[in-house]
Parts: sequence; structure tokens; C-alpha cells
Amino acid sequence: MIRYLIRNIKFFIKDLTKNIARALISSFGILFLMAFLVLYLSMRQSVKQFISEKLFGSLSINEITISPRTGSGRDVISTAASAENTIRPWAVQKIRAMKELTSVYTLTKLNYESKLNVDMLGKIKTPHAPVFGMDTGFFSGKIPRWEQFRNRKVLPVIAPKISLKLLNNYAAVRGLPQFTENMLTGYPGEIQIRTTGYGTAKSDEKKYIIQAELHSFTGDVDFYGILLPNEFIYDFVKIHGGDNKGVEGFSYIKIFAKIKDAKILPEITKKISEMNLSVESQSDVSRKMNQALDVIDGLFLLIGMVILILTILAIFNSYLIIVQNRSYGFSLKRVIGVSKFRIVFNFIIEAGLIGALYGVIGFYAGVYLTKYLSINISTWIPVLQGLIIEPAGNDMLFKAVMISIIISSSAAFIPAVFASNMNLFKAVKKVG
Repeated sequence: MIRYLIRNIKFFIKDLTKNIARALISSFGILFLMAFLVLYLSMRQSVKQFISEKLFGSLSINEITISPRTGSGRDVISTAASAENTIRPWAVQKIRAMKELTSVYTLTKLNYESKLNVDMLGKIKTPHAPVFGMDTGFFSGKIPRWEQFRNRKVLPVIAPKISLKLLNNYAAVRGLPQFTENMLTGYPGEIQIRTTGYGTAKSDEKKYIIQAELHSFTGDVDFYGILLPNEFIYDFVKIHGGDNKGVEGFSYIKIFAKIKDAKILPEITKKISEMNLSVESQSDVSRKMNQALDVIDGLFLLIGMVILILTILAIFNSYLIIVQNRSYGFSLKRVIGVSKFRIVFNFIIEAGLIGALYGVIGFYAGVYLTKYLSINISTWIPVLQGLIIEPAGNDMLFKAVMISIIISSSAAFIPAVFASNMNLFKAVKKVG
């Protein structure tokens, strides 16, 4: 029995060796198909992550941003305290009372003239700087030492990240070294707030100097000026709001809230919109992103299906030709007693081995193409600057091999059946 198996294996290997070159050529398309599949799967995940993180921001699906609805239909952060570009206190209270919201953080604007007194590169500067306020909890996990952003003796100040770039540009022009966030953390300064109007006599002017220090930088809030704890804004207006009764001490500019259940987002959006407010959420963004990805997926899937069909047809046609060329040998095997099943089985095994080989080669070809594309794609398409395409992992190797085996074996099945039914007399007549 063992000798019989060994003899058959030898015959199979000998037969395979004779026809290996032709079989390799017939199944060559599998290599391109597997390389495309690996490249596609790698690109899809990387593009999805790029779109999600770089183009659509980092808000989660259940977070919303509430802004005043201006006459032009656009949301703005304005220094003016008119009803058109601020959120009225009654609306803020109503939103805070909503049980469907788990957290509500408000961005406020101090409606008094404010200046900074800072030593900038050896010179005292006093630029105008609008003062905004934000609830401490908003920065939980977003900035270092976020819990220290609160009303205290030396007031912590958060600056927009763009201000660091402007400062470094200013330093570069003068040949000075570049600053980092860590270098500027704790930098001291003063905030000068004048609560009385411009027409006030100098003797009646009310100005207040607050000691402050730079706490950190942020890109999580859109504002220009400086950001202070809301605790300070509320306390300051409570104490000094009577200095100028014609001015409302502070205004609500934006609200950042989180919904308990994203499924009720449309209902909450409608309810808030009825307060003449604009609601921006990631649900719309996410839906559009998914639609864009569906289009991309559909396009690549269509291309993949076309390549798959052409590959199978090419392999099928090639194996038919192989059957015709080897018809005499197949007929002799039938005459000496080789069963149809064995002829079909050997033919499919042969195709499967070729498919496995091309599966391995196609996988590594796809990995190489992925790495090459990742390096050069930003040069070819500048808008994709920052897109990093991660090659498929080794777990994809097994899948690529199995898919290749299935495709190659399936395409060879019908020709294998033809081979098993070869008629010796027709084959001999054909050869003769």
C-alpha cells in the first residue's frame, strides 16, 4: 500500500514537472488579482482612518456643537454681544436641563475691553486680546493638568495653537530660536480689563489688573484671544458688572454637549433648532463619510470583480488548451485503468498548487506596492499629505493563498472533467 502511494506520488510529481511551465503561464493572472486585493484592503482601512481623523475631526458621533444662527446662516464667534450672534441665557438653561444630555460645556465671551501685558522677547507688549471662558471639565483628557484650569490667584490662560505659530514666525524673522509649548508653559503676564466705556471720564475709569500665567495651548475650541476658566468670568461679572450697566458682562457663544444615545440625535437636533440655534454633529459627517467610502468600496469592488472574472476566464481557457494538448496522455491513463476521479483530482491538485504559489507571490507583491504607494502618494496627490497606508498583516497571507487555491482549482474543474472523459480513439486519431 505504501509503495503504491509512493509510486503514485512520483508519477504525479513527474507529470506536474512536465507541465509546470504551461500551468504557471495559464494562472499568471492570479498574481495580479492577489496583489490588487492586498493593496485594496490596505488602502481602504487607511483611507477610512485618514478621512475620519484628518478630514472630519475627532468628535465622536454623540457629540454636538450648538451655535447661534446668524442672519447669513453661518455660525460665527463675534466680539459683539448682540442677540443675533450669541446664545441667550434662557436657551442655555433649557439645554442644560435636557435629560438626554450627559454633559454641557459653554464657551463664553467677556464683553469688556481687555489687553495683555507681556514681556515678548525683551519688549513689553500690550496687545488687545478678547477674553473667552470655558468650563474646566471640557478639557478633561485633552490638555495636560486640565484640572488646574480653574479660577485661582494666578489665573491660568489657554492660548490657541495658531498663536504659537505666529510667535515662532516672529522669532524666526529676528533670528531667534523656535519655541515649544513646554518652553512657554507657566510664562507670566498680566490681563488688563476695563469695564467702563470709552466715553467715561478718566477719573471714573475702572481698570483691573489680573496676574496670569500661560497654562497650555489648544486646538479643540475655535476662538481668537485668550481662554480663561468660566468660574473667573462669572465671578468677575458678578463683582464688577455694575461698573457699566449698559453692557451685559458676558455672553454665551457656543455650547458643546454630549448625547446619552446617538439614536435620538435627530430628535434632540430638532428640539434645539427650534430655539433658533444651529446644531452641528458628527452624525451628518459620519453619514457622508460612509457614503463616500461606499462609493470607493463599490468602485474598487467593481474593478476587482472585473479582474476576477477575466482571471478565471483566462485560466479556464488556458486549461482547456492544456487538456487538448495532453489529450493523448489522459486517454492512455483511462485505458490502463486510471479512474475519472483520479484524473480530475490530480488536475485540480495541480491547479491548486499553482494557485497557492501565486497566492504567496501576489501577497508579497501587494505588500511591496502598498509600501511604495504609501511613500509616494503624497507627492502624486498633495491633498493626501499625511495619509499612511499600512500594509496587510501576515494573517492576510493565509487568506490570499486560500483564495488563490479556490480560484485556480475552480477554473480548472471543468477542463479536468473534459480530461477525464477523453476518448482514446479520438485522441489517437487527433495525434495521428
